[in-house]
Amino acid sequence: MPEPSLRLVSTTAAHAEEHAAPAKMTPADLSALPRTKVTLVKPPFVHEHTQKAVGGPKVVEFTLTIKEQKMVLDDAGTEINAMTFDGSVPGPMMVVHQDDYVELTLINLDTNQLQHNIDFHAATGALGGGALTVVNPGEKTVLRFRATKAGVFVYHCAPPGMVPWHVTSGMNGAIMVLPRDGLKDGHGNELAYDRVYYVGEQDFYVPKDTDGKFKKYETAGDAYPDVLEVMRTLTPSHIVFNGAVGALTGDNALKAAVGEKVLIVHSQANTTPALI
Repeated sequence: MPEPSLRLVSTTAAHAEEHAAPAKMTPADLSALPRTKVTLVKPPFVHEHTQKAVGGPKVVEFTLTIKEQKMVLDDAGTEINAMTFDGSVPGPMMVVHQDDYVELTLINLDTNQLQHNIDFHAATGALGGGALTVVNPGEKTVLRFRATKAGVFVYHCAPPGMVPWHVTSGMNGAIMVLPRDGLKDGHGNELAYDRVYYVGEQDFYVPKDTDGKFKKYETAGDAYPDVLEVMRTLTPSHIVFNGAVGALTGDNALKAAVGEKVLIVHSQANTTPALI
Protein backbone atom coordinates (compact mmCIF):
# COMPACT_ATOMS: atom_id res chain seq x y z
CA MET A 1 0.00 0.00 0.00
CA PRO A 2 1.57 3.34 -1.00
CA GLU A 3 2.38 5.34 2.10
CA PRO A 4 0.20 8.45 2.46
CA SER A 5 1.71 11.88 2.11
CA LEU A 6 0.28 14.98 3.73
CA ARG A 7 -0.19 18.28 1.93
CA LEU A 8 -0.82 21.42 3.94
CA VAL A 9 -2.31 24.39 2.13
CA SER A 10 -2.66 27.68 4.00
CA THR A 11 -4.17 31.04 3.20
CA THR A 12 -3.71 34.06 5.43
CA ALA A 13 -6.43 36.68 5.85
CA ALA A 14 -6.14 39.90 7.81
CA HIS A 15 -7.09 38.30 11.12
CA ALA A 16 -7.17 34.53 10.49
CA GLU A 17 -5.24 31.62 9.03
CA GLU A 18 -7.01 28.63 7.53
CA HIS A 19 -5.48 25.23 6.86
CA ALA A 20 -6.95 22.81 4.34
CA ALA A 21 -7.43 19.25 5.51
CA PRO A 22 -4.89 16.71 4.25
CA ALA A 23 -5.78 15.27 0.87
CA LYS A 24 -7.61 11.97 1.22
CA MET A 25 -5.60 9.07 -0.12
CA THR A 26 -7.17 6.06 -1.82
CA PRO A 27 -5.46 2.72 -1.05
CA ALA A 28 -4.09 0.94 -4.11
CA ASP A 29 -6.02 -2.10 -5.25
CA LEU A 30 -3.50 -4.94 -5.29
CA SER A 31 -5.99 -7.76 -5.59
CA ALA A 32 -5.01 -8.48 -9.20
CA LEU A 33 -1.28 -8.72 -8.49
CA PRO A 34 0.34 -12.14 -8.14
CA ARG A 35 1.78 -13.04 -4.74
CA THR A 36 4.86 -15.01 -3.83
CA LYS A 37 5.91 -16.13 -0.35
CA VAL A 38 9.62 -16.17 0.45
CA THR A 39 11.35 -18.25 3.10
CA LEU A 40 14.28 -16.24 4.43
CA VAL A 41 17.65 -17.82 5.19
CA LYS A 42 20.43 -17.03 7.65
CA PRO A 43 23.30 -14.87 6.36
CA PRO A 44 25.74 -15.06 4.70
CA PHE A 45 23.33 -16.94 2.45
CA VAL A 46 20.50 -15.30 0.53
CA HIS A 47 17.14 -16.79 -0.41
CA GLU A 48 16.48 -18.01 -3.95
CA HIS A 49 15.48 -15.28 -6.39
CA THR A 50 15.59 -14.41 -10.07
CA GLN A 51 18.08 -11.77 -11.16
CA LYS A 52 15.64 -10.39 -13.71
CA ALA A 53 11.97 -9.86 -12.96
CA VAL A 54 9.55 -12.32 -14.52
CA GLY A 55 6.32 -10.62 -15.56
CA GLY A 56 4.98 -7.48 -13.96
CA PRO A 57 5.14 -6.25 -10.37
CA LYS A 58 4.00 -8.61 -7.62
CA VAL A 59 3.51 -8.73 -3.88
CA VAL A 60 6.43 -10.45 -2.17
CA GLU A 61 5.57 -11.79 1.28
CA PHE A 62 8.19 -12.06 4.03
CA THR A 63 8.02 -12.91 7.71
CA LEU A 64 10.53 -11.77 10.33
CA THR A 65 10.42 -13.01 13.92
CA ILE A 66 12.08 -10.89 16.58
CA LYS A 67 14.20 -12.89 19.02
CA GLU A 68 15.96 -11.56 22.10
CA GLN A 69 18.74 -14.03 22.90
CA LYS A 70 22.23 -14.41 24.26
CA MET A 71 24.98 -14.83 21.67
CA VAL A 72 28.65 -15.71 22.14
CA LEU A 73 31.03 -13.36 20.31
CA ASP A 74 34.40 -15.10 20.57
CA ASP A 75 36.35 -18.10 21.82
CA ALA A 76 36.71 -16.43 25.23
CA GLY A 77 32.96 -16.78 25.75
CA THR A 78 32.13 -13.08 25.65
CA GLU A 79 28.35 -12.73 25.63
CA ILE A 80 26.00 -10.19 24.15
CA ASN A 81 22.32 -9.90 25.03
CA ALA A 82 21.39 -9.64 21.39
CA MET A 83 18.22 -8.38 19.79
CA THR A 84 17.73 -10.04 16.42
CA PHE A 85 15.54 -10.50 13.40
CA ASP A 86 15.11 -14.28 12.93
CA GLY A 87 17.86 -15.06 15.44
CA SER A 88 20.85 -13.91 13.37
CA VAL A 89 23.14 -10.89 13.23
CA PRO A 90 22.65 -9.41 10.73
CA GLY A 91 19.04 -10.26 9.98
CA PRO A 92 18.26 -12.04 6.71
CA MET A 93 18.63 -10.27 3.40
CA MET A 94 15.42 -9.79 1.42
CA VAL A 95 15.46 -9.55 -2.37
CA VAL A 96 12.74 -8.03 -4.56
CA HIS A 97 12.62 -6.21 -7.89
CA GLN A 98 11.96 -2.55 -8.47
CA ASP A 99 8.22 -1.73 -8.32
CA ASP A 100 7.39 -4.95 -6.45
CA TYR A 101 5.44 -4.59 -3.22
CA VAL A 102 7.15 -5.76 -0.04
CA GLU A 103 4.69 -7.23 2.46
CA LEU A 104 6.27 -8.02 5.80
CA THR A 105 4.72 -9.78 8.77
CA LEU A 106 6.69 -8.74 11.86
CA ILE A 107 6.32 -10.96 14.93
CA ASN A 108 7.48 -10.03 18.44
CA LEU A 109 7.58 -13.28 20.42
CA ASP A 110 5.79 -13.37 23.76
CA THR A 111 9.03 -14.60 25.33
CA ASN A 112 10.70 -11.26 24.55
CA GLN A 113 10.74 -8.41 27.04
CA LEU A 114 11.00 -5.33 24.84
CA GLN A 115 8.98 -3.34 22.35
CA HIS A 116 10.32 -3.39 18.77
CA ASN A 117 9.56 -2.22 15.23
CA ILE A 118 11.27 -2.05 11.81
CA ASP A 119 12.53 0.90 9.76
CA PHE A 120 13.23 0.20 6.07
CA HIS A 121 15.62 2.66 4.43
CA ALA A 122 14.07 1.45 1.16
CA ALA A 123 10.77 3.09 2.18
CA THR A 124 9.81 6.70 2.83
CA GLY A 125 7.33 8.14 5.26
CA ALA A 126 6.42 7.05 8.80
CA LEU A 127 10.10 6.47 9.65
CA GLY A 128 10.44 3.88 6.89
CA GLY A 129 7.51 2.02 8.44
CA GLY A 130 8.91 2.30 11.95
CA ALA A 131 6.00 4.42 13.17
CA LEU A 132 3.52 1.86 11.79
CA THR A 133 5.10 -1.36 13.09
CA VAL A 134 5.57 -0.93 16.84
CA VAL A 135 4.87 -4.31 18.45
CA ASN A 136 4.94 -5.36 22.08
CA PRO A 137 5.85 -8.91 23.16
CA GLY A 138 3.19 -11.31 21.90
CA GLU A 139 2.05 -9.01 19.09
CA LYS A 140 2.50 -9.00 15.31
CA THR A 141 1.83 -6.54 12.54
CA VAL A 142 1.88 -6.35 8.73
CA LEU A 143 3.60 -3.62 6.73
CA ARG A 144 3.45 -3.18 2.96
CA PHE A 145 5.31 -0.71 0.76
CA ARG A 146 6.30 -0.38 -2.88
CA ALA A 147 10.01 -0.73 -3.63
CA THR A 148 10.31 2.15 -6.08
CA LYS A 149 14.09 2.58 -6.11
CA ALA A 150 16.74 0.00 -6.98
CA GLY A 151 19.66 -0.51 -4.64
CA VAL A 152 20.63 -2.15 -1.36
CA PHE A 153 19.23 -0.60 1.79
CA VAL A 154 19.54 -1.39 5.47
CA TYR A 155 16.60 -2.10 7.73
CA HIS A 156 16.76 -1.90 11.51
CA CYS A 157 14.76 -1.61 14.69
CA ALA A 158 13.95 1.99 15.61
CA PRO A 159 11.87 2.19 18.80
CA PRO A 160 11.31 5.72 20.11
CA GLY A 161 14.33 6.93 22.08
CA MET A 162 16.25 3.67 21.83
CA VAL A 163 17.35 3.34 18.21
CA PRO A 164 21.15 3.14 18.79
CA TRP A 165 20.79 0.53 21.55
CA HIS A 166 18.66 -1.79 19.43
CA VAL A 167 20.83 -1.38 16.32
CA THR A 168 24.09 -2.00 18.18
CA SER A 169 22.50 -5.01 19.85
CA GLY A 170 22.27 -6.65 16.43
CA MET A 171 18.84 -5.62 15.19
CA ASN A 172 19.59 -4.76 11.57
CA GLY A 173 19.72 -6.33 8.12
CA ALA A 174 19.38 -5.38 4.45
CA ILE A 175 17.01 -5.52 1.50
CA MET A 176 18.23 -5.64 -2.10
CA VAL A 177 15.95 -4.10 -4.72
CA LEU A 178 17.13 -5.31 -8.13
CA PRO A 179 16.35 -3.44 -11.36
CA ARG A 180 13.64 -5.32 -13.22
CA ASP A 181 16.03 -6.03 -16.10
CA GLY A 182 18.86 -7.09 -13.77
CA LEU A 183 22.15 -5.54 -12.78
CA LYS A 184 24.31 -3.71 -15.34
CA ASP A 185 27.78 -2.19 -15.30
CA GLY A 186 28.57 1.44 -16.09
CA HIS A 187 28.48 0.68 -19.82
CA GLY A 188 25.07 -0.96 -19.76
CA ASN A 189 26.39 -4.50 -19.99
CA GLU A 190 24.60 -7.19 -18.03
CA LEU A 191 26.10 -8.24 -14.71
CA ALA A 192 24.99 -11.71 -13.72
CA TYR A 193 26.23 -13.59 -10.66
CA ASP A 194 26.52 -17.28 -9.87
CA ARG A 195 26.48 -16.84 -6.10
CA VAL A 196 25.52 -14.10 -3.69
CA TYR A 197 26.64 -13.67 -0.09
CA TYR A 198 25.51 -11.16 2.50
CA VAL A 199 28.12 -9.86 4.97
CA GLY A 200 26.92 -7.67 7.84
CA GLU A 201 29.48 -5.67 9.82
CA GLN A 202 28.51 -5.16 13.46
CA ASP A 203 29.83 -3.06 16.33
CA PHE A 204 29.17 -4.42 19.82
CA TYR A 205 29.66 -2.55 23.09
CA VAL A 206 30.27 -5.03 25.90
CA PRO A 207 30.95 -3.54 29.36
CA LYS A 208 33.93 -4.59 31.49
CA ASP A 209 34.22 -5.02 35.24
CA THR A 210 36.89 -3.37 37.41
CA ASP A 211 39.31 -6.20 36.55
CA GLY A 212 38.94 -5.54 32.84
CA LYS A 213 36.88 -8.67 32.16
CA PHE A 214 33.78 -8.59 30.00
CA LYS A 215 30.61 -8.65 32.07
CA LYS A 216 27.60 -10.92 31.60
CA TYR A 217 23.96 -10.08 32.24
CA GLU A 218 20.78 -12.07 32.52
CA THR A 219 18.76 -9.85 30.18
CA ALA A 220 19.26 -6.97 27.77
CA GLY A 221 17.40 -4.73 30.19
CA ASP A 222 19.84 -5.59 32.97
CA ALA A 223 22.76 -4.70 30.70
CA TYR A 224 21.26 -1.46 29.39
CA PRO A 225 22.78 1.14 31.78
CA ASP A 226 26.30 -0.27 31.47
CA VAL A 227 26.04 -0.80 27.71
CA LEU A 228 24.87 2.79 27.27
CA GLU A 229 27.97 4.06 29.06
CA VAL A 230 30.22 2.07 26.71
CA MET A 231 28.26 3.29 23.69
CA ARG A 232 28.84 6.90 24.74
CA THR A 233 32.57 6.38 24.34
CA LEU A 234 31.98 5.58 20.65
CA THR A 235 34.56 2.81 21.07
CA PRO A 236 33.17 -0.67 20.37
CA SER A 237 34.59 -3.63 22.26
CA HIS A 238 34.09 -5.87 19.20
CA ILE A 239 33.79 -5.23 15.47
CA VAL A 240 32.74 -8.45 13.77
CA PHE A 241 31.28 -9.77 10.55
CA ASN A 242 28.06 -11.78 10.74
CA GLY A 243 27.72 -11.65 14.47
CA ALA A 244 30.86 -13.23 15.89
CA VAL A 245 34.62 -13.58 15.59
CA GLY A 246 35.37 -16.22 12.96
CA ALA A 247 31.83 -16.33 11.58
CA LEU A 248 33.19 -16.18 8.01
CA THR A 249 36.51 -18.02 8.38
CA GLY A 250 37.63 -21.64 8.63
CA ASP A 251 34.71 -24.01 8.11
CA ASN A 252 32.46 -20.95 7.72
CA ALA A 253 34.47 -19.40 4.88
CA LEU A 254 32.60 -18.18 1.83
CA LYS A 255 33.13 -20.64 -1.01
CA ALA A 256 32.97 -20.46 -4.78
CA ALA A 257 34.16 -22.57 -7.69
CA VAL A 258 36.87 -21.37 -10.05
CA GLY A 259 35.38 -19.11 -12.70
CA GLU A 260 32.18 -18.32 -10.80
CA LYS A 261 31.01 -14.73 -10.48
CA VAL A 262 30.26 -13.88 -6.85
CA LEU A 263 28.25 -10.92 -5.61
CA ILE A 264 29.12 -9.96 -2.02
CA VAL A 265 26.78 -7.45 -0.39
CA HIS A 266 28.14 -5.68 2.69
CA SER A 267 26.23 -3.52 5.15
CA GLN A 268 27.05 -1.61 8.34
CA ALA A 269 23.97 -0.17 10.04
CA ASN A 270 25.73 1.30 13.07
CA THR A 271 27.32 4.23 11.26
CA THR A 272 25.87 7.51 10.03
CA PRO A 273 25.12 7.23 7.21
CA ALA A 274 24.49 3.50 7.16
CA LEU A 275 27.02 1.96 4.78
CA ILE A 276 26.36 -0.48 1.95
